[in-house]
Order: sequence, then structure tokens, then C-alpha cells
Amino acid sequence: MAFDSRVPDAYKEDGYDPQLLSAEEIVSFDYAEPHPVQLFMSRWWRRTKVMAKVGLVAAAVGIYPIMTVTSHRIDDRNIDVANQQYWTSPEVGVAINKIARELEVSGWASDRANWHPQTRLTAMPAWQQATTDALAEYVGLQADMAAVDGVADTDLLAAARLMQAAPDEDMRPRLTSAAEALNRYDTRLQRGLARKIKAIDTLKVQTALFAAWAITDQQDLNTQVFASDVEFPASKRDITAFYSAKARAHVALEMIRAVHVRERALNAHSEIGPALRDAEAAWERAAKMKPLIVSNQPGDSALFSNHLATMSLYVGAAEETMMSLEAALLTLPAGALEPVAALDPAISSTAAP
Repeated sequence: MAFDSRVPDAYKEDGYDPQLLSAEEIVSFDYAEPHPVQLFMSRWWRRTKVMAKVGLVAAAVGIYPIMTVTSHRIDDRNIDVANQQYWTSPEVGVAINKIARELEVSGWASDRANWHPQTRLTAMPAWQQATTDALAEYVGLQADMAAVDGVADTDLLAAARLMQAAPDEDMRPRLTSAAEALNRYDTRLQRGLARKIKAIDTLKVQTALFAAWAITDQQDLNTQVFASDVEFPASKRDITAFYSAKARAHVALEMIRAVHVRERALNAHSEIGPALRDAEAAWERAAKMKPLIVSNQPGDSALFSNHLATMSLYVGAAEETMMSLEAALLTLPAGALEPVAALDPAISSTAAP
């Protein structure tokens, strides 16, 4: 067997050359130890790798929940459509603003990848789905009210269908298209190419729709409050029921405020004005309720309150204001608002025909 000439003679098959290494030197190799610097660097490298692995695991365990909490951004601020003069229909402005908030500020939670922190949330998906479902139902009724020759407004009808949740589809393109359809209707309305809905007719639809929402939410909330098995502090079903009711309350609040902007003469009416203000205050209590942690503990709990029971109480009060507003509208004689609007040119200029 041929060996490379670079291999020391001491390691050749024929044995070592006594002239190169003595027997004592060969034996001393068995007791050779690495240099202290080499030992230090080896230990330092092993510890560095272990610390890096531990730090990575700790960061993943600690930062991921923090990212999940920071991803929970329920935006329940008021929508100031009064100062947005480019909306011919304030209700359309409210709907478009609500869509833009969820897409551009928070992001649509259900469209996130499985690893994204928002996929671990419970409140935000419930809030977003209830918001779009409520807007879809409201806009769908507006499409029927804006019908011409018995045909519902196509843009409003398309927007209502696009805002309804689709199980296996991304919501961002659907909601973007819905906002575009709403904007087309508002543009046509500005040019006189679409039928304008009177504020009184809108209020009549609102009272029935919002009262129905309140009844449904009370049933869902009370079902969870009186459930036999209650998790601490609340289960996913509890959180879903709470934020679904809160989302519909916020939509109701903003749509009622939009009617105030469009028809200021209603505020001056002796019966409708107080009923509207009571309704706005009642829905605002439910829409602005924002606990740090949702709790569904018994009412005699020493530490936690029952937020679901409180929300049910607020929603029930809002339902009563809807019935009061409906009664005020039924007793309103035809043309009763025109003299009120005529007293003030500023009111008359903003009143719906």
C-alpha cells in the first residue's frame, strides 16, 4: 500500500523511524492534554449555543403572547361623518369607514396565516364578523328602500352580498369591492342618479332592525350567563357572544348618529328628538363597554363581575329606546317636520326632501 509522502514516517505501516521519534515520546502522546485556551474556547462555544437556544425558546414563548395581545385592537371610536362633507349619504360613509378600519388598521383576523398571532384571538374575529354581517343586513334593507320601479339598487345590493362572510374566501377583496360599490351608490346619489331615502323612512327601518338585534343578543348573552358549566373567567362562547353584541351595538349607534347628521330637523322635534337622544345614549353604553378581560362569573363573585349580564342589561335598555322611538314615529303626522325645518334656513338646507 502506497502512502502519501506527507504522512509522517511514524505512522507508516512499517513502523516509525527511531531517528524521528523515540519510544518515550510516543508513549507521552497518550497523556497529552489540550491547551487551556482551547478548553476555554470550547466551553465558551458550547455555553453560547445553549444560551442562544434557551433565549430563542424564551423569546418565542414570551413574545408570541405579547404579539397576540397587541394584535387585539377593537376600534370602537365614533365615526365623525359630520365633518366629512364628501359623503352624500352619511350611512354610506359610516359603512365605508367601518370597512376601512378593519382592513387597514387591525387587519382581517380570519385571513391571517396559521402562525399569525391574530389566529389565536377570539374577540376580534367575533367583532369583525358581527360587524360585516350587521352592515350587510342594514345595507340590504337600504337597497330595497332605494328601489326604482320595484328593482333594488344594484350597488347597495352588491355591497350587501359582498359583506356577508364566505367560509372559504378571503374577506379583504370582498370587503374592498363592497366599499367600492357603496362609493358608486354615493356618487350616483350626489349626481341625482339614485333614489334618496328619507330620514323618516330610515328611522322606521332602524327601529325594527335594531330592536331585532337587541332581542337576539339578549338571548345569546343570557344563554351563556345561565349556562350550567362556566369557565374561568370566560369561555370562547362567552367572548364571542359579548363582542358580537358589542359590534352590532356600535353599528346601531353610528347609523343613528348618521341620521342626526342627515336630518337635523329631527333633533328639534318635541317627541322624536328626545327619543333619538335616549336611543343614542343607550346604544353608546353597550358599544363603548370595553373590559380588559371578559368575565362571566356569578354576580356574587368577589373579584370578577359578569360582563355578559351587564351587556345584556345595556342591550335590553337599547331595545326599549327603539320601541319608544317607534311609538314616536307612529304618532308623527305627515308633513310635521317641514314647518320645523322652515324656521331655520340652516336646518332647511340639510333636511332631506
